[in-house]
Amino acid sequence: MKEYIPIPGSTKEKILTSAFDTFTKQRFEETNINDIAKKANVTTGAIYHHFGSKSKLLDIIKREVEQRIVDRMEGVIDLFETPLEKVEAALKTGLDFVIKKKMSYLFIDAQGLEANKVYMLVEELCGETGIKGLESMIYSAWISIIDSITNGKLTTEDGKKLISWLIKKN
Repeated sequence: MKEYIPIPGSTKEKILTSAFDTFTKQRFEETNINDIAKKANVTTGAIYHHFGSKSKLLDIIKREVEQRIVDRMEGVIDLFETPLEKVEAALKTGLDFVIKKKMSYLFIDAQGLEANKVYMLVEELCGETGIKGLESMIYSAWISIIDSITNGKLTTEDGKKLISWLIKKN
């Protein structure tokens, strides 16, 4: 069992549930550890005891969410043959999930791609295309699309059209 998977009803579960709810509603820098503690009905000391810091708490939540997204992306790519079709389908599937589950702030605020499971899958898929650097451009565009949808500048359908346009340009 992974150490961050909490026992139902435990303090750790209450903290993770509260933090997930908070991190999906507001940006990391706007999130106050006291608010998470209050919502979870625990002390801030309990949060630091179990997770060490606000950023470590976010990392645990992000890893779980990334795995959920990657699972969906991997499920859809088997339905397509060409690498670019796979990339397009995966990104649209991931976009749908992030927006419908209101998880956009978890990606907009993301730093460092080396351990990001979604980026690693995009990198693997783009590597099959033979187009050098495609993964960075496509992933950055995907994050920008999520940000624009979250801020009301695009609809989800507009975002999917942009993904299709980007893929067709390659």
